[in-house]
Amino acid sequence: MSTRRVLYVGAEGREGVLDRLADADVEGRTAATAAEALDRLAATSVDCVVASSPLPDADGIDFLERVRSAHPHLPFVLAPTDGSEGLASAAIGAGVTDYVAADGDRERLAEAVVSAIESGRERRTERVADLVRTIQSALVRARTVEDIDEKVCTAIDDTEPYAFAWIGAYDGTDGQVTPRSSAGVEVDCLETIDLTADGSRTNRGPAERAVESRSVETVRDVSTTPESEPWRDAVLERSYRSSAAVPLLHGDRLHGVLNVYADRTAAFDAGERALLSDLGETIGHAYHRVRMQELYDSQYRQLFEEAPVMVALTRDGDDGPAIEDCNRRFAAKLEWTRDDLRGRPLADVYTDEASRKLIDEDGYERALAGEFVTTERTLRTRGGDRLETLLQATPRRNTDGDVVGTNALFVDLTERKRAAEVLDQAEAMEASIDGIGIIDETGVFVYANRAHADIYGYEDADAFVGSSWRMLYDADEIERFDDEVMPAVRAGEEWRGEATGVRADGSTFPQDLSLTPLSDGGYVCVVRDITERKQYERRLEGQRDNLEILNQVVRHDIRNDLQVVVGYATILREFVDDEGGDHLEQLIASGRDAVEITKTAADVAEVMLSATAETKPVGLRYVLTDRIDEVGAAHADAILTTEGTVPDVTVPADDMLGSAFKNLLTNAIVHNDGPVKRVTVSVAVADDAVVVRVADNGPGIPDTRKDAIFEDGEKGLDSEGTGLGLYLVETLVDRYGGDVWVEDNEPSGAVFVVELPIVD
Repeated sequence: MSTRRVLYVGAEGREGVLDRLADADVEGRTAATAAEALDRLAATSVDCVVASSPLPDADGIDFLERVRSAHPHLPFVLAPTDGSEGLASAAIGAGVTDYVAADGDRERLAEAVVSAIESGRERRTERVADLVRTIQSALVRARTVEDIDEKVCTAIDDTEPYAFAWIGAYDGTDGQVTPRSSAGVEVDCLETIDLTADGSRTNRGPAERAVESRSVETVRDVSTTPESEPWRDAVLERSYRSSAAVPLLHGDRLHGVLNVYADRTAAFDAGERALLSDLGETIGHAYHRVRMQELYDSQYRQLFEEAPVMVALTRDGDDGPAIEDCNRRFAAKLEWTRDDLRGRPLADVYTDEASRKLIDEDGYERALAGEFVTTERTLRTRGGDRLETLLQATPRRNTDGDVVGTNALFVDLTERKRAAEVLDQAEAMEASIDGIGIIDETGVFVYANRAHADIYGYEDADAFVGSSWRMLYDADEIERFDDEVMPAVRAGEEWRGEATGVRADGSTFPQDLSLTPLSDGGYVCVVRDITERKQYERRLEGQRDNLEILNQVVRHDIRNDLQVVVGYATILREFVDDEGGDHLEQLIASGRDAVEITKTAADVAEVMLSATAETKPVGLRYVLTDRIDEVGAAHADAILTTEGTVPDVTVPADDMLGSAFKNLLTNAIVHNDGPVKRVTVSVAVADDAVVVRVADNGPGIPDTRKDAIFEDGEKGLDSEGTGLGLYLVETLVDRYGGDVWVEDNEPSGAVFVVELPIVD
């Protein structure tokens, strides 16, 4: 838990209250006057203000209103020397957190302060949680990276105590973090900030550290932190006092860094950092979704333009069939520009023989009637060269359903192998799970594929032809389309996003939808049912939430209660006789063991919640020696020694590395039945790896159990423990790219061996 601080303003009753707050682990700070108190609040952060009344330079209500003006959510307890109902009423009206008249009961006042601090922290955490939920909701409808950036930065800037937010794009090729979007006071300050997250500078800022660690990095006090030197003056001028940098991750990919500034020091406690970390993953997922949607839409957008075959759209004109439009390949093969071909008679690009088949032998009429079969046709280039092709033509209809021309697909027979590939792709498109429809300029379907009918629960795709797209959505969704979507499509812009469709039976379903304008005023729609994806996302979110709750219960509720039990049992030592003392000591020992079990269980939960966590270079000497000292101090009945010195090497790990060594050392002591418990640690470097050996003089491990002892829930020899400790060790070592095993010790006992790779 972070340090709790209170600012006591005035002299009346100060000492008695501060003494009692100190007993409750609350750090007290003082100010004699209202002016001095406001200066202190501007320079540093506290969790609560306690003010006597009146003050030398202000009455209590006036001071309260001035504090509320600058810090609207800061807990404030008023303790007047001469209280009254009128004063109490005025304090409540001014937004006081609590009102405790100075009647000599310092204990009651101290309790009120502690309660105000805790409730204030809870409200602050809830405000951040509300912010996260607001952003998550807003991102559902975000369609571009720019839209995501704006929604995130604006929402953060609107949330107290945050004063400014910006997002920097990360370029993995050169390690650059470049400011891209921001919201807050005088955002032009970003122009003065030079960020390079490539590890080239030793005095790196939080954004750079966040890129490297893939975790939330903070600056508690901009004014005093050395790493803030390059941009300190710029941010202090804007009253920014602390900051947090949040990596925007999706899986292993880092999309950028979110930087949040607060108007007070130490504004980001552990709870806020955890919420901001979750927010970073949410934003990273939104970036990933948008970019996948862009890729998805671009593939369909390029289908016509980049088709590996020649495509022409024809119409039935007064002088016979004419070319209404064509793709680039059609024009290039015939050595014309697309503008030259639009409106030109189709017979102009046919040879004389092919023209007779087109007109005199009713080839075009059969195509209009849908009776045309795939056949060969010879075309003529602008230079007079012959081009042998394979033609497939199908009728093209107008808004009334009347046939007005054809969709003509020409395959250059000089590329037969390529043609076969194209036909295979066409069949795959027809079998696609995506619904594809063509809608004319009036909003009526002229074509829909089989998948489109299946998605909406219709027996036949013909049910759409001649019907409006409005039959597929409810009134609210239609209103959204009319207001937000269709104006953009009619203006020639592609649209992509999520919508809620209505099936033939009246049920609704979520969908990914893209709309691509056509030159005739119509557009192509592509629909995908994302019901299963949404359900899966909700299940994953629920499972993670449940694990988070369990982790919190283990870490705090159960552990705290056990520690209370141990504490009270320890107090009882002097009140019980020798016989009862033996039982009491067993109770204390069991309670302490249970506390350690909750710590191990919490570590296991933490590992499960951070399954995709990135490793970073970690110094082995500090971590290992620190855990040896910690375990040795906790087990005075054991002799814990280090053989030689621990080499100063760096290994790939994370903040959980110490838990692995702590569990190995504790296991070696707890499960040791020797008359004198001896544990020896030795470390050796071999090639590109470091080997840590933890040897004990206990009962040892039978050969039949050496391979299974690290499995989930496997208990040690004659152990009543959970087995989670060794499972945690194996899980962490495997994450770090190392190995762990057990050997026999001589003359008795076991040796647990951990091998980890060395990094530069």
